Order: sequence, then structure tokens, then C-alpha cells
Amino acid sequence: MNLVSDPPPTGHLDRRILSAPPSNSAQSLLALLQLAGKNPPATSADDPLEGIIAPHVMRSLWSALQARDLTTVQHSRRVATLAVHLAEYLGWEGRQLRAMEIAALLHDIGKLGVPDHIRHKPGKLTPDERELMALHYNVALNVLQACRVDPYVLEMICNAQASIVGLHPSRQSWRQPSLGARILAVVDAYDSLITAQPWRSSLSHEDVLRMLDSSCGREFDANVVSALGRFMQLRGLPPTQEAFAGLETADLPPINGQQEAAWLSQVMGQLYLLESVYDGYFVIDADLRIVVWSRGAENLLGHGIFEMLGKTWTSRLLGYLTEEAQTLPEPLCPMHRVLHGAGPQASELQLERADGRVMRAELQSIPLLDEAGRLHGAVEILRDLTRCQRRAPQALRELRLAATRDALTSVANRRELETRLAELMVHHERHPDEPFSVIFLDVDYFKNINDTHGHAVGDQVLVDIARLLQRETYSGEIVGRYGGEEFVILCPGTDLPAAVRRAERLRTAIRTTHLASIDLPRITASFGVAQLEPGDNAESLLRRADQALYHAKQTGRDRTSSGAIEPDEPAESTRAAPPSDPFVYTLEFQAVIAADLLVYKLGGFVNDLGVEVKEVQPDRVVLRHGQTGWFGRWGLRPESQPVEIVLRFDSTQTVGAYRQLRRIEATIRPRGRIRDPHVFQHRAQQILRELRGYFAAE
Repeated sequence: MNLVSDPPPTGHLDRRILSAPPSNSAQSLLALLQLAGKNPPATSADDPLEGIIAPHVMRSLWSALQARDLTTVQHSRRVATLAVHLAEYLGWEGRQLRAMEIAALLHDIGKLGVPDHIRHKPGKLTPDERELMALHYNVALNVLQACRVDPYVLEMICNAQASIVGLHPSRQSWRQPSLGARILAVVDAYDSLITAQPWRSSLSHEDVLRMLDSSCGREFDANVVSALGRFMQLRGLPPTQEAFAGLETADLPPINGQQEAAWLSQVMGQLYLLESVYDGYFVIDADLRIVVWSRGAENLLGHGIFEMLGKTWTSRLLGYLTEEAQTLPEPLCPMHRVLHGAGPQASELQLERADGRVMRAELQSIPLLDEAGRLHGAVEILRDLTRCQRRAPQALRELRLAATRDALTSVANRRELETRLAELMVHHERHPDEPFSVIFLDVDYFKNINDTHGHAVGDQVLVDIARLLQRETYSGEIVGRYGGEEFVILCPGTDLPAAVRRAERLRTAIRTTHLASIDLPRITASFGVAQLEPGDNAESLLRRADQALYHAKQTGRDRTSSGAIEPDEPAESTRAAPPSDPFVYTLEFQAVIAADLLVYKLGGFVNDLGVEVKEVQPDRVVLRHGQTGWFGRWGLRPESQPVEIVLRFDSTQTVGAYRQLRRIEATIRPRGRIRDPHVFQHRAQQILRELRGYFAAE
């Protein structure tokens, strides 16, 4: 479906638009659509920018930046030069290098819309000013989307800026920032620190590398920082390029940079209002393709930018729902009515997020019409009606980010691991052919390190291991600390053999690395690996990885064990334990109860305490009480300390005329992961006291 039969001719930015800057958001969005129409896919082999962005659009954006902020232009040139040389040193070539060059040149294009008093402030930005800067970078991403910039360039700019201006990395399910984004982030920070700023002097090369290295794992990739140091040692700082492909093309008409800058600033100012006032928006073009998907829409609906760009709009794609939570028929969708000439629409609807949650939103669906009344597309603006607080300040964003990090090691914490695991499970449901594995690792004899050398040394060992894990994982893995000396690595796109090889590489790296900068005995770690299999859920996957780790510990430590599919029973409840096993609690008692009343007494115990019945036989009952999280560790409350209770019943004995006794053997074992036998024993005694009370035991 094409809504416009005669699109405007291509060329540099339309002079009619430039002569009348857009006065409202609809005009700005129409201008973006016209930009999209001016950047068709490359068809010529001699295109200097290889189809990554149209040369005339690149020149327009670059000319506007030159006219507005020469300091930013010089910084971008230096970043582009160093980033391209570093990427080439790492083995990049051809179109990859061109994409890196363009991303580096345009990574600060968001400054076009930032007020002068903030861009030129002779001091550090306040949280509010950083918030404003972040919003303008969001707007710049929307402009680049509309210009049909190659998605890889968008991803590099989007994720490289995450740590610089407070943006969150793009929500692409489980995907980590690409290597290009990590290179750009490091080089951008390097040039900023080594260059004098109005509020501070320039730093030396050595000081900058030390600062970058200290931020590895939180903001920067340790591998890239290390590669930058090696590159500079071998070749030194390359001379800044003065000419870049696509910027000095002679066969394009001259450009008025001041006019371009004024026009783009107006457009970005209007889009800034949309970003700051509403929760999100998206734009579709004449072919119903999504050409702009704002960061707000990404955060609100859970669909990533690069997942949505280029997709054809349908009611099912956006998850419009009726009041009965059924899919809204397409003819009833506000956007459908707009596209068929009904004019602007305002409505309240339920929307289904990517994670399945339902939210209520206010929608404004607006046609994008040119002066002749032709429909070029439409915009839908979203406002979340389920939230009381619209937008958090930068300080709160930083707190939220800190809430996902382990305070000691700066890797993901337990809550973030569980969140990312949930996302991975949803992703696997949609893409069942993609493998997914989990690695558990536990530092061997860590208690001895703490007892012998003190907790400060033990903490440094954990910090060093966390940094080593981050440095040695570069394929999209998610590294987290579950607690104590235990780490978890989520490995999307990785089958079991590859995950085992990865675990072995990490195990070898730990045992051969000098940790904590003092003379310690060799430190080792044990690894357990499991792959998600058909029929698995998160709990069964993690249980197999944990059982594999337990096996590695029991068979000598400093080794890797992989978990095969096991019956849906915890290892602790099925293995035969010696009488001295502190994690098996057995007690015999006699119940003063008639045989026909036994089931009623047992039913009271089950119902009152919320006990789960797993198996019932004439002489045997298996019960479970309590529940752990996905990672299986015991909590502090009884309900988070799961146990399995096996009751065996002997024959009834009659004592006297009316009194009947029945011998009952109760065996309790822990489910999940617990290391302190005293905690388990206390829990088992509590359960047995309750049980004896229900059976009137003697």
C-alpha cells in the first residue's frame, strides 16, 4: 500500500522546507519522512558511502554541524580517525570501516539541538542538563532513523552514547552492544579526556588509559581499552583526517550550512518536545513501514528500535487490545482510520507489551499531510496512563542502573540476572532454534582465602575475577554475581559444546592469572554448564547447571562439568545419603490417630501450611514446602527455604480398648541450594514440630 503516488524528487534538503522552518511537531515529522524519501538504498557500486547513508544527506547533516559547533566537528574528526585506525588494527576492513567512520562522524549530531549555553558551559553539566542532553541524543537517533542510516551505524551511536550522556543501551532482547559501539565509546572518551576542556586541563595518555581501565566492566570494554593501549604503543596517535568520503563530493550542489543548521535545530526542537512531554511515538511512511521508533516507544512497549524499523505496521504488531483483552480488529484501530482519511484521532486503548503485560495508553494518531493535502504517512503518539510519574530525573536513572549492578564487582546482580534470564526465556520461545546455555562457577576454597588473608583480599579476588570474566566474554554473554564467591554467565546463541569450551577457557584464565596483587596460592574455580533443552523451563535449566557445578566440586574442583537432562527431581532428594549427612533429617514418631482419620489430619497440614503433594501411596506420601527463586538458593524466610518431606507409614497398633498408634517415619531433605547445615537442621525441626502437632504425636 502506497499512500503517495508522486513522491517529491530527491536531492539535498528541500528548499521550501528550509525557507519555512517547521512550526509544529507534525511538520517536523513530515520533514523527517521527506528525508527518508531522499535516502533510497544505494544502487551504484561507486557510491563512496556504500549505501550506509546517502551522500547528500551525510553532507547536509555534516554541514549543519560544522556551522553550529566547530569544536564538536573537530572532536568528531579525531574520533573518526582513531576509531577507524583501531578497528583496522583489530581486523576490520571494507564496509565495516566505512560504517565505523560514519558512526564516529555523526555520533554527536544530537548537539545540533542543544542550547548554546549548555553546549558551551565552562563546567560540568548538572543532572538536569545531562537529562536534557540525553533527550536531544534520543531526538538525533530519530533523525538518523528517518534518514535510513544503516542499522549497524544506528546501533553503534545508540549504545556508544549510553555511558556518556546517561542513555540506556538499546533494548535488543539479550544483545550486548556490538564491538563497533564499544570501540566508539572508548575512543570518544579517550579523545574527550586527552583534550583540554573549559573546566579542566588535558590528561596525559597514561592517565587516560588508567581512567578508562578503572571503568572497565561498568562503562567500557576491557578488551577494547587494552587494544587501544597496544595500538598507541605500536603506532602512536594517527594524524587527523581532513577529508572523509562522501563529504566533499563535487557533483552535489553547494550547501548553506547555516540554513541547514537552523532548519535541523528547529526540527530537533519540535521533536524534543515530543520526547519530553509524551512517553513515546513512532512514524510510518507511505508504504506503512515504520521509519521512526522512538526510545520512548521502545521503553514503553518493550520492542527494540532495530527490531521494529522497516517492519510493516499492523494492528497485531503493536498489540492493540479491546476492553476484553482481545486483539482489536484492524478497521477499529485509530491508525487505520487515519490512513483511510478519517483525520486525527484521539483514543484510549489497552496495549500488549512485548513481555505480555497489558497497559492502558492514550493514543494520538495524526496524518502527515503536505501543502497539497497528500498523505505521506502518520505518527502515533503514546502516553502511558498506568504510571503516576512520567519521567525520572537523571539521578534516579543512575540509581536504577546501580540497582542492577553488584556493589562490589559491578557485574549484574542477582535481580538483574533473573530479569535477563526471563527476557532470554521469552526470546527462546519466539526463536526456539537458537541455542542458549548457562555457566555457573564457584571459586574453590574461597573461605580459606578470607580466613587466611582477610576479607579485603577476598573481596579483591572477587573483583579481579569479575573483571577477568568480563574481559574474556565478548560474544553477548551476560556476567553476573549471584552471591558470595559464585558467578553466573548467561550465554545466548551458544550450544552446550561451545559453552563447555568457553567455561574451560575461563577456568584456565583464572588458574593462570595472578589475582589480588599479592602472593596468594593459585586460585581456581569449578564450573557447571547446561543448555536449554526442549521441555525445559528456567528452573530446570538452572538446576542442571547447579548439579553440574556440584559434580565438579565433588570430583576434585578446578574442573568443568556439563549437565545432561535429569528427571525433574533435585539431586539432594534422590541421592542416597549416609546417616551422617547433615542435609538429611530423619525422625520416627507415633501418631495417636485412627487409620481412617489419617488422611484428614494430613489434609489439615497440607492446607494450613500451603504444602504441595507430589506423591501418594498407601504407605508413603511425598510433600514439598517452600519455594526458591530461579537460581535456587535458600532465602531467610521459611517460605523461601524449600524442603521435601517423605512420610512412611507403618501398620496401626491398637493399645487398650480405643487407642490406636501408628508409627510414622519422616525424612526431610532440602531442595535448592544451601551450604549451612545448621540452617537446614533448624528448618527441619520446625517442620517436624508442626507435623507432630497435627498428628498428635507421642
